[in-house]
Amino acid sequence: MNKIPNYALYGEVSQPIWHESLHVESISTRSGAYAWEIAPHRHDTLLQLLYLQKGGGTVLCDSLSLIARAPCVIYVPAQSVHGFRWDGAVEGKVITALQHPLESIAGPLCPGLLPQLQERQLIELPYWLPEEDPLLPLFAALEEEYLGRGREHVACSTALLLALLINVFRFGGPVRPSPAHSRRAQQVKQFRERVEIHFRAHRTVSDYAEELGMTLATLGRLCQEQLGMTPLAVINARLVLEAKRELAYSGRSIKEIALDLGFSDEGYFSRFIRKHTGLTPSEFRLQARPDGQPTGDLR
Repeated sequence: MNKIPNYALYGEVSQPIWHESLHVESISTRSGAYAWEIAPHRHDTLLQLLYLQKGGGTVLCDSLSLIARAPCVIYVPAQSVHGFRWDGAVEGKVITALQHPLESIAGPLCPGLLPQLQERQLIELPYWLPEEDPLLPLFAALEEEYLGRGREHVACSTALLLALLINVFRFGGPVRPSPAHSRRAQQVKQFRERVEIHFRAHRTVSDYAEELGMTLATLGRLCQEQLGMTPLAVINARLVLEAKRELAYSGRSIKEIALDLGFSDEGYFSRFIRKHTGLTPSEFRLQARPDGQPTGDLR
């Protein structure tokens, strides 16, 4: 059985001493130690922000394969399966931080930013001379805070990271208006949080509605209004995403994946995946991994 690795940092199973807030290092520090290839893995609670200043390569994030060329920023939210295959040596910075404190601050101050904090992104940047680069001072301030760990380190580093992300996302286009601060959006957020916890248990929509203290009709109306989809579609989308991750990046058999995702019958799992992707699990795995072999490196 070969599950998707889940790290604090790549190659580090235990939480390091900085787990309370922040870690800053050069991309070359870790990628160089692994011959410029970082195999697919994920972090349960940590986001990563990579500022690629020189070089390029392939970025894997969930089921997508993207080409990154400097200068650009790569943003990976918590729980996304991701990996990198650089085309030789690269230069830049990578920031790793807890996502929840950042969202807690962004929620009341800039709710329109929340959808972007929850989506993987690759943002191309203009070519700047070092003295003209508006992002470098913020990266430098974060690195100084990480190394110095002064008084109220967590609050200071989180505020600096929020400022950096706002500046980065400005280059990705205007922030979409979001009703995320409204009561209805909060109710949908609570629903999605419960789906995240219980999607493997195959709870019914009625189960979620009852737990949230609302009727089926109310939950359905909220999901259509806020997400443009039904509650059942939200649940199924989370199952499909996890199935895609496992099929693409783990070495487990289809039967093992089906059981782990709460399907007692492999045939039902296969029909479910085909309905939502147009491919059987085997076909999806072959498409995601042309050699058909478990991914120990990036494909």
